[in-house]
Amino acid sequence: VFGEMVPKNISFSVPDRSVLLLATPLVGVATVFRPIIRALNETANGVLRLFGVQPKDEATSAFTVEEVELIVRTSTREGVLTDTTGTLSNAFEFTTKKVADVAVGMDALVTLPEDATPADVERAVAQHGFSRYVLVDEAGLPSGYVHLKDVIDLRDDEYDDPVPPKRIRQLISLYRGMELEDALTMLRRAGSHVARVFDESGATRGVLFLEDIIEELVGEVQDATDRRSPR
Repeated sequence: VFGEMVPKNISFSVPDRSVLLLATPLVGVATVFRPIIRALNETANGVLRLFGVQPKDEATSAFTVEEVELIVRTSTREGVLTDTTGTLSNAFEFTTKKVADVAVGMDALVTLPEDATPADVERAVAQHGFSRYVLVDEAGLPSGYVHLKDVIDLRDDEYDDPVPPKRIRQLISLYRGMELEDALTMLRRAGSHVARVFDESGATRGVLFLEDIIEELVGEVQDATDRRSPR
């Protein structure tokens, strides 16, 4: 009780103060006992070797993705594990996919011109059902994107003017050969839901949506303003 539960509850109740009070003492204790712990580990490893057992640390004894996938598939086949939603299998496939596997080609996108008005955005939402729309320049290349909520609060006298530049969201650029896991990290870091996808020559090949990446993991995600139709 006093060795585990009480300290744990105190740290949950006042985490900031607990860290400030305990950080220095813990570093000191770790420094003092490090040689002793190392000596005990070496002694234990030596005993294991005498019995023909090769010691392993946690890092080297961890399972690879392939090994975990094999364990899950075997367990599922034998009825030990049930993957009814496909989440586990999706997670394993996710680690092997690239941006190009999920990106949407420019010819499959519902886009709006750079000078689109808030009224144009609302009409697009009513017609196609998506909440985000990529804006393209005269050459048909993506220059940014706009969300319905970026324009819905504008004044009535602003509805027939182009969307204000400060309301247009920037696109980050991702290489089509990038792993999907890395692309997800970059989108989250940038706080963006849409990215431009480029190839080896730097040419734009499409657009990647954060929602599509998430769907690779958990299945279809239904946006409140998203009717499933070609983008």
